[in-house]
Amino acid sequence: GGVPLGALLATNEVSCFEHGDQGGTYNGNPLMCAAGLAVLDQVSKPEFLAHINKAGAHLQMKLGQLAGEFGLGATRGSGLLIALDLGREVAPEIVAKAMENGLLLNAPRADSLRFMPALNVSIEEIDEAVSILDLVLSEMG
Repeated sequence: GGVPLGALLATNEVSCFEHGDQGGTYNGNPLMCAAGLAVLDQVSKPEFLAHINKAGAHLQMKLGQLAGEFGLGATRGSGLLIALDLGREVAPEIVAKAMENGLLLNAPRADSLRFMPALNVSIEEIDEAVSILDLVLSEMG
């Protein structure tokens, strides 16, 4: 949910800690715990996972269309963590040009792009992102 939160969960039978023994920067303070509970409330809703599956399928479909249009490789991944193989080592250049146009991408390798939008991304935002990528790829030839 955008805030650092760490927790250790264990049953009494296996825990070697007493309450308060395990300290750390990300351990639960009231603000972080409230944020964590709000995130759990959202992600546990059945419609949340359904949205992720729908949005991920839409993103893969749109990227597949771009791949066909520009002679790129396949998409891979699931949900909203998707990679696009480019077939050539141009990913850093695409990432830079995309950022100039308002799209944040990641290039884990020189020949692939990684897409990891927020889990609450809308279909309209996915379409806008793919439109920007289309523009960048068109400009690059």
